[in-house]
Amino acid sequence: MCSRCFKQDLPLFVPNASSTFRPEPCGTDACKSIPTSNCSSNMCTYEGTINSKLGGHTLGIVATDTFAIGTATASLGFGCVVASGIDTMGGPSGLIGLGRAPSSLVSQMNITKFSYCLTPHDSGKNSRLLLGSSAKLAGGGNSTTTPFVKTSPGDDMSQYYPIQLDGIKAGDAAIALPPSGNTVLVQTLAPMSFLVDSAYQALKKEVTKAVGAAPTATPLQPFDLCFPKAGLSNASAPDLVFTFQQGAAALTVPPPKYLIDVGEEKGTVCMAILSTSWLNTTALDENLNILGSLQQENTHFLLDLEKKTLSFEPADCSSLIS
Repeated sequence: MCSRCFKQDLPLFVPNASSTFRPEPCGTDACKSIPTSNCSSNMCTYEGTINSKLGGHTLGIVATDTFAIGTATASLGFGCVVASGIDTMGGPSGLIGLGRAPSSLVSQMNITKFSYCLTPHDSGKNSRLLLGSSAKLAGGGNSTTTPFVKTSPGDDMSQYYPIQLDGIKAGDAAIALPPSGNTVLVQTLAPMSFLVDSAYQALKKEVTKAVGAAPTATPLQPFDLCFPKAGLSNASAPDLVFTFQQGAAALTVPPPKYLIDVGEEKGTVCMAILSTSWLNTTALDENLNILGSLQQENTHFLLDLEKKTLSFEPADCSSLIS
């Protein structure tokens, strides 16, 4: 059983109550494929580290069990957490991997395409994840497509789906990107987006100028740019437009998706975009932009792993039929 567990909505998983639960023995290929694997009582264990600023780490047992996903069942490998440095993930019981690593859900189930649509974080409505043939966009001229950036086996980016970020605009103002900082990951682990520092500083300046209000002297952590909500109107804040693949695809992020109410009294509005320097990670990561989940709300994303493309379109995610 988990000794230090994060808070979740569902009861904790009890391995002994599952007739199909199997701990992974030490020395197997599956165990050896995990960089942080170890051995305890002939059971393969692991340590999963997430950047501490995004949620800490977990310790657990590598195991397999039978999972029911929609109408399908599959025997899947997973990490059964026994100790966690994470206090809460807001209700969910864990994370699923949708990347290209061998241990991800996508790889284990040989899924060739999937889509997801995130409802507004304060709506109380369920988001959607569609796997396989059910993953498709409505189309009708509203969808755009951009290819994945080519990666090599063993490359740090080979387990993800990087795309080329050609430009950012805040209203009519273009935000310059350095030559080494034109790659972006569209991911859902972090709610906030991260931009290479020079682009972030330019964006911060343009948003402040457009809003026309004085920022708070001491922003609420972890934010870097906040304004008093009183007298602040989203109408004065600019739309942000991210363009990909020589402008062939563009994602518009309106103010409510990046200027969010924070604080106990919700009397402060902060920009949910930070510099990659805040992550305090490697130089490679500091040259990589990340589009967070807040900025993806009510947009339907489709990843086609055979065509190696990312497509997206505006959507009312709460009404999307799964």
